[in-house]
Amino acid sequence: MPNSFIKKTRLYKNYFLLIILFFFSSIHTYAQLCEGSLGDAIASIDFGSGSTTGDALDAGITAFTYSNSGELDEGEYTIANSTSGLKGDAWHVTTDHTGDANGYMMVINSAVLADEGVFYTKTVSGLCGYTTYEFSAWLMNVMNPSAGTDEYHPDVTFRISDTSGTILGSYNTGDIAQTTTGTWVQYGFYFTLDNETEVVITMLNDAPSAHPGNDIVLDDITFRPCGPTIINSIENEASTNIIVCQDETVSYNFQTEISSGYSDPQYQWQVSDDYGITWNDISGATTSDYNFTDTSIPGDFLYRVSVANGANINSVSCRISSDDYYVQVLEKPEALIGETEQYFCTTQNPTLATIEVSATAIWYDALIGGNILDITTSLVDGTTYYAAQETSNGCESDDRLAVLVHIVAPSLVVNNVSTEICDTSNDAEETINLITYETDITTCSDCFYSYFTSQTDAENYVEANQITTPTYYNFDGSVPTIYVRVDSNDKCYQIATITLSLVASPTIDLADTIGVCEGETAVTIDAGSGFDSYLWSTGETTQTITVNAENIGDYSVTVTEDHTTYICSSTKEFEVISSNIAVVATIDVKDWTDDDNTIQIYLSDSSLGDYEYSLDNSTYQDSAIFSELTPGAYTVYINDKNGCGVTGVEVYLLTYPKFFTPNNDGYNDTWSIEYSDTEPTMTTKIFDRYGKFLKILDATSSWDGTYNGRNMPASDYWFMVTRANGKNYTGHFSLKR
Repeated sequence: MPNSFIKKTRLYKNYFLLIILFFFSSIHTYAQLCEGSLGDAIASIDFGSGSTTGDALDAGITAFTYSNSGELDEGEYTIANSTSGLKGDAWHVTTDHTGDANGYMMVINSAVLADEGVFYTKTVSGLCGYTTYEFSAWLMNVMNPSAGTDEYHPDVTFRISDTSGTILGSYNTGDIAQTTTGTWVQYGFYFTLDNETEVVITMLNDAPSAHPGNDIVLDDITFRPCGPTIINSIENEASTNIIVCQDETVSYNFQTEISSGYSDPQYQWQVSDDYGITWNDISGATTSDYNFTDTSIPGDFLYRVSVANGANINSVSCRISSDDYYVQVLEKPEALIGETEQYFCTTQNPTLATIEVSATAIWYDALIGGNILDITTSLVDGTTYYAAQETSNGCESDDRLAVLVHIVAPSLVVNNVSTEICDTSNDAEETINLITYETDITTCSDCFYSYFTSQTDAENYVEANQITTPTYYNFDGSVPTIYVRVDSNDKCYQIATITLSLVASPTIDLADTIGVCEGETAVTIDAGSGFDSYLWSTGETTQTITVNAENIGDYSVTVTEDHTTYICSSTKEFEVISSNIAVVATIDVKDWTDDDNTIQIYLSDSSLGDYEYSLDNSTYQDSAIFSELTPGAYTVYINDKNGCGVTGVEVYLLTYPKFFTPNNDGYNDTWSIEYSDTEPTMTTKIFDRYGKFLKILDATSSWDGTYNGRNMPASDYWFMVTRANGKNYTGHFSLKR
């Protein structure tokens, strides 16, 4: 089924579902209504519509007094599209029963009436004799119970009489109760005429009048023919909706089945091209079934059958009607437009989908009739294919476009390229301009080149995977082959490859600075052996050059390696400077701890080189500070990175023993400051714990634990060291016996 029908059907369903849901809580039906099929409304009184108050009813229709402004008093009515402002908050605010904001209704503030409470009378003519009609009307008790008045309720009786006053039918609503939101209710009944063609509608309010609580709103009074039930269907179809193409040959049998009730049922099929607003009789279509075949005019059409008893079929006022048949005739598309002779290339692997036409096509193997070809059918050189335009709803054009196909082989010669690339920084990646290889691939000047990392992407031109910046392609060796798609003017494309590999560039083993050592007149600089050429910034082309001391400054050398088909080169820039062995100016030590001592070397301004420092003449550091050292003797080595030599200086980190045992066993028999002999002017004074001076030591002496020849007792003793730099250090130690 074409998509347009499905969408339209859903639209209709959604629209009516919305209407039903909107009114479900505010509309009800209480009536003895027609249980068969209905005809069009013969009389329909909906009071009109407008944005302001409507006109008064014709004279004789109601005994109430018309008002067109302000609130309604007892015994007044108005024709309005809303009850707002007509009775304060005593009434519900409502529109007419259809929800139309401009739809009029009759709004009545009831009052005492003579003549048994008749508030509406109207004569309806143009009916058919011996026909059953359904009468219906919509009412609402407009009183708002929240206003506190719920004593009296409208109690309406509908009467249909002939012009002589004989009652043909009636219906009583009973009490119409107040509701919290205001509810429209449809009331009605059906009646049968003899030979009458005119009736009188009478509406009475049986509730006690002139009392609050029985005010009402009236809307949509209708008369419709009522007859047997008509069941409609389409033979061999699941629904009564069909979609066909313009000028399509079809034959649909619209069927009807009518229940008993007419002694002489007569039929008249009708069609509407304005969605049921107007209906036209179909000449000669007067049987229970109708054969639909006419698809000559595109558009949306409704069909139905009208039924009446005997000669009443000749009057639309007497007919009942079936439900609608929906027919959509889709407009026939125009013929396709395209080149009648088209060329393709074998590399395209062309199919019918490759042929260029103006719209979606159905392909055939013949101009008339023939077989439908699948869109994936491969094209054959010299074959003519025929295309009809196909629309999204499945219709196709009458005329077919004939396309003669030519398939040619590629005429352009392309070459694969394999090349090695110098890795200028020896970092395993290189930025490459792939376009420079196009002239190696082919000599075509107007071809279109595109670059991919897989053959599949190149063949199918997967644009999302295309190398977008071929002039700055970052090659790292992970994808060694680049696939180049070459599209030429003969509609052919071919795939060429560029296979790349990285080759290391020469490495020049020269420092950034090279020193001419103090006392030397020149330095020889060697770029290394094994290169194919040398070019120094001095213009020399030898492996080595000599730079005199007076010519210090910036230099460079370029070396090459010749790989026959390509040459890799490297350039090293360096500086020749004056340098010498390090001269130590001062040494700053922080000692007197167990494991957090520090040595810092300060060089003289006469030190010209670039230096590094070590405590083992093996592992060097650029920093002149050594920290977290234990006490002891150290040699600090200072190396000139420019090759002018190593300077070594001894440094002592002092400490003192924490105890001694003067018992003449040869172990710890005396106490002195360790490495004190490295500071000849250092003195140490020893005191007992009471502060009594006992002994003074020079840089080379020690204490044996006696005072004036007597052994001192085991105890703690204090000392004060005065160092060569004038600083004093104090502490204490234990004498153990």
